[in-house]
Amino acid sequence: MSTSDVQAGIKPLSNANYPEWSGEMKAWLMRNGLWRLVSGKETKPTEATAAEKWEIKAEKAAGEIFLLVENDQRMHFRGSEEDPVEMWSLLEAAHLSKKPSARFNAYINLFSIRKQDNESLT
Repeated sequence: MSTSDVQAGIKPLSNANYPEWSGEMKAWLMRNGLWRLVSGKETKPTEATAAEKWEIKAEKAAGEIFLLVENDQRMHFRGSEEDPVEMWSLLEAAHLSKKPSARFNAYINLFSIRKQDNESLT
């Protein structure tokens, strides 16, 4: 199975599929040796030849992320198209609420569920 076949199986990021997309995209990037760069664990080396190789990998990772994001989601990383670390961080920030209010609202919604008069318990 070629790399493009696997990539073709990943649905592009939309407004509603971030958890699924991020997991599949992370796995794809890991498989292709790009995740350490995107996650920020592999930083740009100072030596010129190594830095050039790192930049080539960074461009590849950024291109892959860009191609697997729907057009209306690209606004989240506009201006950072060549920085895969920043692209990933901006997409994560746009799609994951790290505020307690989201969890609190889910909690309230869960406990506000009521049985309708026409519903059975069995």
